[in-house]
Amino acid sequence: MFDTKRANREIILFGYGKLGHRVYEMLSSYFPNITVVEQTEALTQDAREHGIAKSFTADFKQDQELIDLGLEGKILFCAMDEMAMNIFLVLSLKSMTENATIISISTSAENTRKLKFIGADKVIDIYEASANRIVDIITRPAVTRVLDEIIFVDNGISLEEIEIPPHSFLEDKHVSEIDFKEYGLILVGITDKEMGDDFIFVSRGIDHKFDAGDILVLLGESRDLEAFYEKLFAGAEAKAKEEES
Repeated sequence: MFDTKRANREIILFGYGKLGHRVYEMLSSYFPNITVVEQTEALTQDAREHGIAKSFTADFKQDQELIDLGLEGKILFCAMDEMAMNIFLVLSLKSMTENATIISISTSAENTRKLKFIGADKVIDIYEASANRIVDIITRPAVTRVLDEIIFVDNGISLEEIEIPPHSFLEDKHVSEIDFKEYGLILVGITDKEMGDDFIFVSRGIDHKFDAGDILVLLGESRDLEAFYEKLFAGAEAKAKEEES
């Protein structure tokens, strides 16, 4: 599996677009032996211009070109900007290797399920990894430093605190009753005013009851956070108008 302590292990990084570039920047601080492989000569040249001498162009649909890279015993990291290509790569690499470690970036729960089903050894789901980052920074700081910018930079993802207003649709409901993923969000934790501002990690499995004044720590894209904010305050505004009339 992916182990930052085994810095002598070679990585083949598939992809040097926006996402692959960032992955390389972070991994290169820990792994000195990284080969970059791209499908287009332009992106391969871009890698070389950034000082990556071991950069090659290959047709990912040609098995022999992949085999010629020397895949066995290496970490094969799929970081293409197009998720369909990451899925295709994992499927291809799994069929032609016996002792390589295959890792892929994922941008949705659905893609994560597909990647795991077809044999990826490790899937870095942007949303799930982000939600667990707060715990990981304490328990696995080395891994967090490697993944931190991969997850947050250039992905439009924000971590926001939102206080629950009176008369919102959340009031008196429990965590288990609300599927935050329906709103495109991950609930990381809650600050409960009644418990003296204690922060409760949702990952601990506590089925907290929401009250006005609780502060939610939510992870998601800015547009989804804004939409949720508007929905949360819609009840409070409706109640205020009702009282005025």
